Amino acid sequence: DSGNESQKNRRLRVAYNDPTITSAVQHVESNFQSIRDEYFSAVLGLGNGVRTESDHVLKPLEPDYDVASKGGEHAEDALHSGTWDWHSYILNGNRNDEFADRCPKTAQVLDELEKEGMLFGTPFSFCFFSTLHGKSSIRPHTGPMNLRLRMHLPLMVPNVSEEKIPLSSTNNTRPVTGIRVADQVREWKEGSAVVLDDSYVHEVWNDSEETRVLLLLDLWHPDVKAVERESISNMFDYARDKGWIGGGKRE
Repeated sequence: DSGNESQKNRRLRVAYNDPTITSAVQHVESNFQSIRDEYFSAVLGLGNGVRTESDHVLKPLEPDYDVASKGGEHAEDALHSGTWDWHSYILNGNRNDEFADRCPKTAQVLDELEKEGMLFGTPFSFCFFSTLHGKSSIRPHTGPMNLRLRMHLPLMVPNVSEEKIPLSSTNNTRPVTGIRVADQVREWKEGSAVVLDDSYVHEVWNDSEETRVLLLLDLWHPDVKAVERESISNMFDYARDKGWIGGGKRE
């Protein structure tokens, strides 16, 4: 029946069908429309962008991460071709107060995950609007660890899901916009989260003329137990306080 089919589809999308991850997926998906509306308002400058106390129109948020630079999370050359913008709430474990001010519901949803102990909390933690413009791609790469799982909540997906692009080296085809993790290829559907272990080789592409937008967030891997999470967080805090990672000693 439709209920069993829905459950089957959910198992395909949720890593390991872990109940903690499923709970996080349901929480984020249930707030899809509010998160999408805040992206349109804060990043695209559409909708209600007027401050009532000063009655002035707010400028759209500017991208806050130089994806073309060396270093950063992957410690390699630039990962992408084309245009890829980040608008971050959490960047290398640090919160952006301006994002929280402009996207309060999105920040609240993420903060609630943190209160439940699900949000990944290290200098390798990220939560951001990922905007991959048309004719852009992110080349195959791996994340720096397998302590986390990465969730994608698609907010805008090009309306080309039925089209396929032939691959020159094989007789196979791939979606016009999608993601490959190891040997598995997925397409995005607006409002339906995808969870992946980014320690596997993965790549992303948008061969359409339109823009693809998703909310990306990092969760603790369910196999990392609570006591291990505390020890790992303490280790990273010590390393950051010593200036070994994260740009030096914190204030």
